[in-house]
Amino acid sequence: MRLFLAVAALLAASACASAEPATAPAPAPAPVTSVPGTVSGQGSRPAGRDQPMPPISGRPLAPGSGLRLLVTGDGGAYRLDVGTGARTPVTGLPGDALVWGMRAGARELLVTTRPDSSAAGDLYVLRGATARRLGDALFAFAAADGRGVWALQRVKGERCRLRLLDFEGEALRPALPFACSAAPSQDTPRGLLARDDGAGLTRLLDGATGKEVFGARDLHAVTRYLALVSDAEGPALVDVGSGSSVPLDWPATEGQPSRTAVSPDGRRIAMWFADPAWPGPRQYLDVQVLDLATRAWTRLPSMPVPASLKTTSMAWTGDGRLVLAGRFVTTSGVLPAESDHAAHVVAWRPGESELSLRRIELPPGALATLSP
Repeated sequence: MRLFLAVAALLAASACASAEPATAPAPAPAPVTSVPGTVSGQGSRPAGRDQPMPPISGRPLAPGSGLRLLVTGDGGAYRLDVGTGARTPVTGLPGDALVWGMRAGARELLVTTRPDSSAAGDLYVLRGATARRLGDALFAFAAADGRGVWALQRVKGERCRLRLLDFEGEALRPALPFACSAAPSQDTPRGLLARDDGAGLTRLLDGATGKEVFGARDLHAVTRYLALVSDAEGPALVDVGSGSSVPLDWPATEGQPSRTAVSPDGRRIAMWFADPAWPGPRQYLDVQVLDLATRAWTRLPSMPVPASLKTTSMAWTGDGRLVLAGRFVTTSGVLPAESDHAAHVVAWRPGESELSLRRIELPPGALATLSP
C-alpha cells in the first residue's frame, strides 16, 4: 500500500507540474508534414550497463533562487526553503498518516491515508502552514487551470465519482461516475487523461461530460493545442482539434519514456527517460526537453545520471526553470551503496549549459515537490 501511494504521489506531482496557466500563450499547431522532428544529440554521455555512469554535476545553486519545496512522507509534512534550509512544519494533519503533496496554481494540497488501511484518505488544502480538510479522496490531482482540485471518491465497491472541488471543498460542477480503477489521474488544458488498461490506451476525456475526445496507446502530454503521443511506430505530435499529426523521432537514450511536465508557456515538454533497474541499485534517469515549435529534443546538461526514481520529482517554475528534487547517486560506481545517495535540488533554464545544484537534507523515503 505504501509503495503504491509513493508512486501515486510522484505521478500526482508531475501531473500538477504539467498544468498551464489559463492565460499562458501557446504555440500554434505545427504544420503537418512527413518530416520527422529533429533530434538533438548534444550532451550525450553513453554508458553501458556494466560501465560507470558519472554522477550529476553542475554549478552551485544561488542562495537567492527563491525555490521552496513541500516535503511529505510518513507522519507529516513541512515546507523547506532551499536557499536558507529553514523548515516550517505543517500543522493540522493526523500524526500517524502517510502524506503526499501537490501544487494547484498558487495553492498546495495534501492527501493522507492511515497506515495499512484500505479506507479512503483525506484531502487537505494548506492555508499558511495549517492543513484544512476539504473531504475524503482515494486520489486527487490539480485542475489544469489551478483553480481547484479533482478528488476521486468511492461510492460503493468499485464504483467511484470524480468531483471538481474549489479550495473550500465545494463542488464546481456535477460529479462524473467512473470505475475506481479506470478513473482519470491528470487534468490538462484539453481534458482529463485516463488509462484504459483493458484496451491498452490512454484516453483524453471531456472534463464536463467524461466523454472521450481521443485516445492513443501512450498519451504522454497535452497542451492547449497539441498532444504528444506514441505507439509502436514511434512518437508524434497530434493537433487536438483536427486530429492531424506530425511524426517525431525519440532522442538517443537507453531509458523508456515516462513522466512529463509542460512548461508554463506551453511551448516545451520535459520528459523523463528512465529505467528503474539499470542495473540493481543504480537507476537510469535521462531528462530531455521537446521544443514544440522546432520539434527538437534537448538533453539536460550532465544527463543521463543515476538517481532514485521513486523519490525524485520534476516541475517547472512560473519563470520557466525546470526543477528536479530528490535523491541522486554521488559516485560513478556501477552498484552504488545506499550511502552513495544524497538529496539535491537541481534547476535548469532552457539555453543554459550547466545545471544548478544544491544539496539538501531529506528524511528517508520522503518526497519533495515544488511549492508555488
